[in-house]
Amino acid sequence: MPGLPVLGRLLPQVTPWQYALHLAGIPRGRLRDDYTAAAHVVARRYPGAYAPARLLIPPAWQPHLVAVGALGIHADCLADAPAHRCDPAAFHAWTEQVRQGLATGRAEQPLLRAFLHTVQVRSIEPADVHTALAGQAGRLGMTGYATEQDHHDNTELSNVPAGRILLAACGVPAHPRNETALRLGADAVQRWDDLADLADDLRNGFLTIPEADLLRFDVTRADLEAGRDTPAVRALLAHACDKARAAFEVAQAALGDADPAVQYMCRPCLMFLSQGLRGLEQRGTALLRASRRWHFRLSPAELVDGTVRTLQHRLHLP
Repeated sequence: MPGLPVLGRLLPQVTPWQYALHLAGIPRGRLRDDYTAAAHVVARRYPGAYAPARLLIPPAWQPHLVAVGALGIHADCLADAPAHRCDPAAFHAWTEQVRQGLATGRAEQPLLRAFLHTVQVRSIEPADVHTALAGQAGRLGMTGYATEQDHHDNTELSNVPAGRILLAACGVPAHPRNETALRLGADAVQRWDDLADLADDLRNGFLTIPEADLLRFDVTRADLEAGRDTPAVRALLAHACDKARAAFEVAQAALGDADPAVQYMCRPCLMFLSQGLRGLEQRGTALLRASRRWHFRLSPAELVDGTVRTLQHRLHLP
């Protein structure tokens, strides 16, 4: 049938991803290839979350979100290398490429070209990009935090600017209520990440529990690295979990005042990780042993409530 070859040529152009690129206004040609490369980076980094995100996130947002996400993943891989293998020169060379791209609008790397286009068409503030890069540079070679304030500053300087960029990529207007939800949400997510990756981070020479807390509970770094199961270690880890739980409760409360788009983007993440935190809280000193399994303790009521709220927010989005 003569129509089959034509149909074969058209099918790759009407995939959900091509439809998303069309809705996002990404021109045909090399730039679409750049965004597709960015999507592959995100899919490889988060294989379990990529497909659900593609189903839930409005298609017109997806290319811009993956462009921002892929750039962040690349920067994280350079900045979060173990202290003994950290190569500051590689990170600084990359940040210089980003700065030059922001200044000229041109780049050689596909990921950066896609990101620069998103910066331009979504009116992302270059200052937020520079701030996020500076925050990541501050993590190079880090082995831990001295105080709780140091932990807060890391989140404030690295994660919050990155969150602003993500929200701008979705077209969310800057507003104090959105900024508050972003800051508190970033703190909660970081604390979950600290606990989930505690064993791996320790093995790589990085301790996310502030030194001041170790002194308070009379625990040494060597105790944690050895995975010692003592009353003091259990109390320290319970304290870290309590701080994370409090951060999630505050973040979820603040989210109720944010714009629908912010709630739609952030509520599923906070709901999902809150279930994960329940599982981490049950592990005790097993947090000091690496595990390939995700640990969840599900709350059906919380899941139903969060899902209904998320669907309601979706009705207010394009």
